[in-house]
Amino acid sequence: MSIVRSCFAALLGLMLGANVMAQNAGSGTVLDTLFAKLKDATDPVAIQSLEAAIWEQWTMVPDQRQRAVMMRGIAEMQQQQLNNSIETFTTLIETAPDLSEAWNKRATAYWLMGNFTASLADICETVKREPRHFGAYSGLGMIRAEMGENARAVAAFELARKWNPHIVGIDSEIERLKAMGGDVPTDPLGCGQRIAGRSAAKT
Repeated sequence: MSIVRSCFAALLGLMLGANVMAQNAGSGTVLDTLFAKLKDATDPVAIQSLEAAIWEQWTMVPDQRQRAVMMRGIAEMQQQQLNNSIETFTTLIETAPDLSEAWNKRATAYWLMGNFTASLADICETVKREPRHFGAYSGLGMIRAEMGENARAVAAFELARKWNPHIVGIDSEIERLKAMGGDVPTDPLGCGQRIAGRSAAKT
């Protein structure tokens, strides 16, 4: 798990360091283009730039007041003010419940606090709204593995790899977890959202 933990730490760094000054928030066309390029990219510098650009698209919020709340929550996480960040992201979720990254940010804050139950719930809300969210799937896989739910961890990591095939160490982690065995549950992600999880896997 150490390699995947390092990778998730890198994803977390990208997420917290994203530039959110642009105005065209969450453009589906832009994200589609970025994901297509990421899938075929081979140059490490290009891969890193594409990952950062995807995080930026996820993090940007068109509404100025909501964007300010997002920025405040990120700053609080950076400063390890996790309870404050959770309150801030909760406010943003209440204001903009369809904003996938608000759920993901709060999930990350809960994860940093060790509150896996709350983090899992928010991750499930994230991927319900953005089924390509490789950062959320990576976090989900880590938590499921920590809980000994190997098959669900594999399902989550496979979805992370599907949308970002360049996650360092994820191939070996998937193989390690598969070798440990375990029954494949009906709900592979454990989110109670079979359609969201399975459709993302088959797309």
